[in-house]
Parts: sequence; C-alpha cells; structure tokens
Amino acid sequence: MSIRFTPTRRDFIRTVGAAGVTLIVNRIGPAASTEAASTAPSIPKAEPSVPPEWAAGDGKARYRIDGIPKVRGDKIYARDFRARDMEGWPATERMALVLRTTRVDRRFKGIDLSILPVELMPQKIVTSDDLASDAITLPSSTTAPDGTKVLLADPGQPPVYYGQPAAILIFKDFETWRQASRILQFREDDVILYYPGAPHAGAAPPQDGGRTPVSRPDPILHQPAPYQPATYLTRYADKGVERFSQVKDGYSNPYQFTTESANSDTEKVNREARHWRRRISAEFEKPGVKVFEGTFHTQVIDPMFLEPEAGLAWFDRSAPEGGTAGGTMNLVLGTQSTNGDFSTTLALFAAEGCPFKVATVVLNSCYPGGGFGGRDVSIMPLLLSIAAAYSDGPVRIAQDRYQQFQSGLKQLGARLHPRLAVDPEGRFTALEYRLDLLAGGNNNYSQWVAQLAAYCAAGGYDITKVWVDGLAVPTTGVVAGSMRGFGGPQAFFAIECLIDEAAAALKIDPIKLRRINALAKGDHTVTGAPLNQKMPLAEICDIAAKQALWRDRDAVRKEKAKHKHGPLYGVGFALANQAYGTGGDGVMAEVFIDATGMIGVRTNCVDMGNGSATSLAISTAKSLGANAREVITGDVVSFDALDMNSASGGSWSDPRWTSSMSMSSSACLTAFHQVHACEQAAAALFDTGLYPAACRIWTAGGGKAPEKKATVWKDGALRAPGSPPLPLAQIAAEIFANGLVSGAMVHAFYQGQWVAAKYTVDGVTAERPIDGFSTRLAAATAWRVHDRREVKAPPASNALWGRSLYAPSGALAAVEIDRATGAVQVVEIHTILDAGRVIQPDLLAGQSQGGVAMGIGYALLEKLPLTEGGAGSGRWNLDRYRVARAGDVPMGRLKLTLLPPEGDTAKGIAEAVLCPIAPAIVNAISHATGSHATGKRFDSLPVLAEDIRKVLA
Repeated sequence: MSIRFTPTRRDFIRTVGAAGVTLIVNRIGPAASTEAASTAPSIPKAEPSVPPEWAAGDGKARYRIDGIPKVRGDKIYARDFRARDMEGWPATERMALVLRTTRVDRRFKGIDLSILPVELMPQKIVTSDDLASDAITLPSSTTAPDGTKVLLADPGQPPVYYGQPAAILIFKDFETWRQASRILQFREDDVILYYPGAPHAGAAPPQDGGRTPVSRPDPILHQPAPYQPATYLTRYADKGVERFSQVKDGYSNPYQFTTESANSDTEKVNREARHWRRRISAEFEKPGVKVFEGTFHTQVIDPMFLEPEAGLAWFDRSAPEGGTAGGTMNLVLGTQSTNGDFSTTLALFAAEGCPFKVATVVLNSCYPGGGFGGRDVSIMPLLLSIAAAYSDGPVRIAQDRYQQFQSGLKQLGARLHPRLAVDPEGRFTALEYRLDLLAGGNNNYSQWVAQLAAYCAAGGYDITKVWVDGLAVPTTGVVAGSMRGFGGPQAFFAIECLIDEAAAALKIDPIKLRRINALAKGDHTVTGAPLNQKMPLAEICDIAAKQALWRDRDAVRKEKAKHKHGPLYGVGFALANQAYGTGGDGVMAEVFIDATGMIGVRTNCVDMGNGSATSLAISTAKSLGANAREVITGDVVSFDALDMNSASGGSWSDPRWTSSMSMSSSACLTAFHQVHACEQAAAALFDTGLYPAACRIWTAGGGKAPEKKATVWKDGALRAPGSPPLPLAQIAAEIFANGLVSGAMVHAFYQGQWVAAKYTVDGVTAERPIDGFSTRLAAATAWRVHDRREVKAPPASNALWGRSLYAPSGALAAVEIDRATGAVQVVEIHTILDAGRVIQPDLLAGQSQGGVAMGIGYALLEKLPLTEGGAGSGRWNLDRYRVARAGDVPMGRLKLTLLPPEGDTAKGIAEAVLCPIAPAIVNAISHATGSHATGKRFDSLPVLAEDIRKVLA
C-alpha cells in the first residue's frame, strides 16, 4: 500500500519546466485480449458472439482474465522480452551487470576488473563520477540517512548500505555478459576495492538490528533521528470528550522544542502533546491497574517474486518526427508504479547540464510477477534508464535469484515496545507504544510504512489514552519498503502477543479480553478519527469463540498430552483491524465500447497477481450488461484527457483540480477504490451513450422511450416494460452510426467520503461521486471535458484522519509441536473476515490462502540478517532462505468465514488476511508450550525450533 503521491505529467512539467515532454504507455503482456494500449479503443475484426472463455456470465469469472496466457507461458513478464521482440527497436542487444558492495566498514575506492580476460571486458563502466559529471538527478527514494541522494557508491566514502550498487557494467552481447558474470559472481573481494582502515567517524548510519531490549523511552527525551517525516501520535479522551488528538489539534512532535516563540502554533501543539503524554503515563500508576509490556522483534523478509526483476531499455537519441529536440527513452518493465517511473525517468535527465535530452518516455508495462510493495519504489527503473543512456543501443538487465536477494526491496524488520494498562474489569485504559521500523540505507517508503504501523498500534481496540511513536530508523541493511503489509504485520504481532500474556496473567479467556475492548462504530482511532463504518470486531470475536477449534482447545491439548511421544498441541487467536487505502486516494478509469459491442477498460491500476484486471473486467456488467473483454492496466498517460492537476495549494473551487491525481498501485486498492472508478465510468457511459442510443432505437418507429430507471440488463440485452429488448451490439451500432458517446473517463478521490459533483453532458445534468469527467464521441480521438459544478468535497479535517477505511479480520491457528525437535506444524487456520461486498469469490479465497502462506513463513520460516551476513552479501538464495511450501500450509484445513456486508461497499483485504496470521500462530505456540504460565515469552520472529526447545527445557 503506497502513501507517496507522485506528480502527473502536467505537474512534473510545471515543476521542472521540461516543455514538450511526451509520455506513452504500452501494455505488451496480455492482461486481457489486448496487444497494446493507445489513446483510442481498439476495434476487433470480428463481432463478439459469445462471452470470453474466462467469463462465467455477466459480472462473473470462471478464472482470471490473464489465466490462459500465464498457464500457456506467453510472454507477459519483463523477463520474457528481448530487443528483437520490440517493434521498431534495433535487434542488437547489450547486457548490463550491476556490481554491488558487500561491506560498509571501509571507504569505497573503486573497482578492479583485471580478473576478466580482455575479450570479456565491458564496453562501458558507469560510476558515480559519471552520474555527477553528467548532472543525473536522483529521486527522493535514494535519500541516504544524512539527507543526500545516493545511487552508486561514492569513492572515498563508505557504502551507505550492504549491497549498494558500485558500478553498472555494459557488455556488448549476451554471451560476453554470461561468461563475465560467471567469473565476477561471488568475487566482490577481488573486484570491489576499499581504502584500508575504518571509515571516518559518523560515516555509517546508526543501526540496531539485533535483539537487544530497549527500555521504555521517556516521551520527553530527544529521540534518534529517523527518516522524515516521523509519526508521533498522542490521543487523550475522557468521558466521551476528545481532549487532544491529531484530528482535533493537528500534527504534533513532543520531542521538538522550537526556537520560535513559545506561543507559536507549532510550539503550542507540541507542548500540549507533552502534557497529555504525561497524563497518559500517569494512568499506569493508578491503583488496581495491571501493566504489561515487552520488547518484540520482527525480522527482515524478502518478497520472493515469481521472477527476479528484469527489464529492457533503449534510449533512441533521434528526435521523434515532428517532435521537439530530444530523444525517446523506451522502457520494458514489470512495475506497480507507472506514474512514478514516468516522473522519475524524466527527472533523471532534467537538469540543464545533462547531456541526455529526453523528450519522450515510452513505458511498455508488463506483469510484475508479484508486487505487493516489492517494486514500490524499485531501483530497477533507475538502473535501466541510466544504463540505456550510456549504452549505444538497447540494454537488458536480468537479475538472478542471488542478485534479487541482494538488491530487492525487503520488508522492514522492527523493534516494538508496547506498554499496556489494564484495569480490574479487563478494560485497556492506556497504551504507550514505540515502533522502530528498521529501514535500509535509502529511505524509499520506510517513513510511510512506519506511519501506518503507528496507525495500527492500538490494534482493533478502543483505547482512549494512547501515545505512539512510529519511526523508520536508518540502518546499513538492504533497502526496505512497503512490501507485505505496509507496517501492519509488525504492529499487530507485538500488541496481539502482549494481549495474550495479559489474558493469561488476568486469568481471562483471550478472546473474551479482546471482545471487552473491541472497537465499535462511533469510537475513534489513535489519530482521533471517528469510525463511521460498521466495526464488527466484537462479532469476529464471538464467531471465533464459538468454534470447536477454540472451545475444545484445552481438551484436545490434554488428550494429545497423554501420549508420551505425541505432539504438543495449541490454538491461538489474533485480531487485526488493518486499514486499506492511504487516507487520500485518487483513482481513475476509462470504459469504452466499440462498434461491435465489445467493452474495454483502461486503468492506472496494475495487476500484481491479486486479480485486479479480472475484478475490473467484471465490474462493467452492472451498468453495461456485459464483462469487459479488454483491460488495459498501468496506464496513467491517457488520463491527461481529463485535463486535471493536483498542484500544491489548489482548491476544490477549481473544476480541474484534485487533491491526488494518481499514485502507485496497491494490492488493497482494487475492490473499493479502483472498482468504484470503473463502475462510475461504466454508469456514466450508459447514461450518456448507451441509454440515449437505446432511446433512439425505441422511438424510431414512433414508440415511447422508457425511463432510465425502468431499464434492466438481462441475457445481454437491455430491456424495459413495453419495449423490445435491445442487444448490446445493436445499441453499439447505433452509437457509432450517429456519433454518440462511446467512451467515458472519470477520476475519483476518496478521503473519508467520495468527492461528488454535478456534470452536464449534452444538456443532461447528473450528480456523480467523481471529481473529474470526460467523454469521447464514437470514432473520435479527442475527449470532451465536462467541468464539475456544486462540488461536495471532504472537510479539511479529514486529511488528519490518517486512515478511514478498515477491513477487520481475525484468525484462529492450531499447531502441533514435536516434543523432541521443537519443530512446529500448523495444522489448521480459520480466518474470519469483513470483506464487504465480494467482487469475485475465488480471487478473495486465493488472497486469503496467500495471506496464510505468507503468515506461516513470517511466523516460522523466513529470516534474513539485517546487516552483516544478510541479503546484501550476495550469498542468499532459496537454499538458505526458507519460504512456506505446500507441506507447511494446512491446505485441507483452511477455513474462511465472511461476514455479511454492510450495504454495497467492497473492501480491500490484501493485508487484512495476512496481519492476524503470525500472532495467532505464535499465540498457539505459547498455548501449546505453556510459555505464558512460565513467563518465557516468544517475542521474536521467526519462532524457530531451537527457540521452542529452550522453553521446553
């Protein structure tokens, strides 16, 4: 889940002054039945007569729209493509290899390639000196702990992190690259040169990746400098009155003592935060209050893509015909950040002194082979673009698994210190929670991951007095990012395990203790934001408590314990209240129809394996009577036709302004956000195109047009009482015969509510929950922009909510533990989920099963050292890194219970199905071993067999 808002093409041009820049996106992987994306809909040669094979009727799917190409092995991933596959590209292809550092305790000197024979030497070696002399402008994602922007290691300075690129080697062809790579692999000590002696003082960023406990921090003392912005939350409510919170009083930093006037707004709110934090700390000293605290650790983990990252790039230095001075940067990428890749690529070469003049960027978007934050923001587009700029033709980078481990974005490890106050009735009265998210040597999205972890700190519980510090702490580890849960899994692990310890000490059933404190509609979050949606957390607890798996857990445990050599048995529970969306989300969609009645969808959304393309394809059926046959994903450029901007300081009074134009794709944005945009575009196309065309047909013979609300789709035809049914193809033919509306494009923005406004098209006005709207007439290429009127925008205070959408979930986990070895086998998982309206049941079930597998790996298997000896060493592969396999997942005993939806709202559940799994498993291990009774806490992930043997001993 992404929180960084990247500029549109128009915003970028305004920012850097790069006049005449052109952006083009092509879809070369068959996400649907399309070969490429253009600004106009493709026209099939034959009229579609039957639904596509993947469809199971209107609004349904038998399997993924991309299922056959994937199973058949079609070229859909970036790794599949070569320069010869790209139309208009030179066939000759160069290969690039990225050399990486493996130590940070010496100052980098340079590289020595003398171990390569002359015939295997690279054509070009790109170093940091080249980037500096050619004024290459690095993006914010390369920000080092000292605030500088660093990509390639600088001579005379220690590498910023393990695995930092030292140089890009460009070879003349594949065979030369292959042979040279074999010689260079694992020879870093011979190739990467360092100056003798330790680096100068202060050169390396701070780190603490071990399991050293940290004492509870004094909320007034100065804290180590994290990546900015850091997240500090303080909320104090009493007797139903919000005394202090982020929403009520604004952002605060209790550690900041400004040099401004003591009466400045900044100092006032910071002083207030310090005051209320002291009041919160006093809650722990009250008579009868039990205090539970601990230090927990989570590990660094790898995304484990289906494919290691790869890509192609070609800098065509010739100016496009009729274009402005400058060449074309062509990219072939698997990405979840098409908008970010555009702006980053342009910015690289935007400086006045840069010799590489880029006028056009063409992004050929492929399936990313699994994303979920692992490519957001990946370093691969930077390396590709730079390699292409210095190459004399197309160049390819294809990482092997060792290189992917060494360089790919990781999930942030964490040090977590929650402190919970519980009164005699079992009410959680106060919480203090310090979350140190262990980021890498570049910032990437780490500060936003720490922010969401802080928003998750209170779990699914109504705690009215709470302070939370969410910090992204720099380390020399491999760069970390938003992958696998965006901070939620780390935060929920510690609080859920601590609550189980409290339940054991208080002799209260763990589910009952959670239910006593569960959030409900009308309560507030840690930011002070009101919860306006149904919050079925207590209902989840009730369902879990009634399951035989939970009711009989002690009886089954005792029965199994009778067998001397039988396994230990335990069942654990955990609750999660994961947010989806960023709290301020801009999404867009285009829906179009051609003369044969084929429907197509265009979206900025990227399908990362979560089924987004399929969900969007079936979302058109509600308004248009049929699934889309074509889904063009990852396209942000075409939406320039909306003529909108998100310039800083803009206002909703400007009909072309929006708070957020676009952002990187997220696995959790599809069901609620992207489907909303697609459904609104489809509804607008029906209202402005299909319904008017149908009325023309119905009235052509002197008949009367039925009211729009009386029409209904059935069996592929539009029907109304007293009127003949009209097949979709007949309506489409009427549209194209008379030049009616054949395409609708919308932009929507959600921040606690959808922005809504009135739009007039061809004399008809309607209010729609969108903030931007354009239509295109049949056979036309130009779009008509329809400015909004009477806009209904979210209150400004909604921007302080942090999050407003939640998909509550809970999980029961049963484990068996081998008494002799300590090995854990998960034998049953039961997930209880509030998914809202389900778009496609099989996709939801698949995401849930994937969440279980990832949760098992997180809890028991996956482990990477943070710094020395970790992934940055270049020695890690699947022979050392253990992921969950079929035998680790209880596939025959996975149960998913869905709560009935509230209204028609769908929810993003990508992280929600992952977050409760690991703490439920760890709580099950504690139940099996009786560790809560002995005080021997399992406080670090993964819980390994040797950890359990120590407790059993």
